[in-house]
Amino acid sequence: MKVIGFDFDGTLILSEDIKANLFDEIFREHYGLKSVKKFYPSLRGISRKDKIKKVFSHFLARSPSSRELHNIDFAFSKGYEYRMSTCPLVKCVSALKVIRKKFDFMFMLSLENQREVRELASHCGLNRYFDVILGGPKSKEQNLRFLMRKRKFHAKQALYVGDSKSDLALAKKLGMRSLIVKNNLSGIPAKYASLCDFK
Repeated sequence: MKVIGFDFDGTLILSEDIKANLFDEIFREHYGLKSVKKFYPSLRGISRKDKIKKVFSHFLARSPSSRELHNIDFAFSKGYEYRMSTCPLVKCVSALKVIRKKFDFMFMLSLENQREVRELASHCGLNRYFDVILGGPKSKEQNLRFLMRKRKFHAKQALYVGDSKSDLALAKKLGMRSLIVKNNLSGIPAKYASLCDFK
């Protein structure tokens, strides 16, 4: 193994509750919806805009207008940056120091906006461990295929660490080995998940 990659939210940083609360607040304030937080776990592993569309479809039985999509995305972006500025890191910094020494190339992928993720990683001091940090609006698959071409590594040389079914599916689709962190195993069949705990 020469390459290791990490998902960001839910893997290196515990942010799923923060994001669920933020979605809940935005939709409660603007649309009077009261159960978005309970619905949020079903949205894991998809882009922010797709999450917004699914909330509209589920609760309002319609698609958002382009203006609504933009406004909610913008409100979430500002709230996400503010709430994450306190660095809710978990069990990762000491492990990253050790892991960095064992791999030739280390990357981070996120579905969140790339600029926001890079700024947050820099603010929290995580950026120094990664050769590349990539995020939205491109999908994780697009970014990962780009990395494989640019860095000329084969999937069998890589390990991807994530926290969701979509992370597991992506690694499997591309032929990579994968580890799934324990903090969010809901819905992942045990026979497919390699468990990892970076204590």
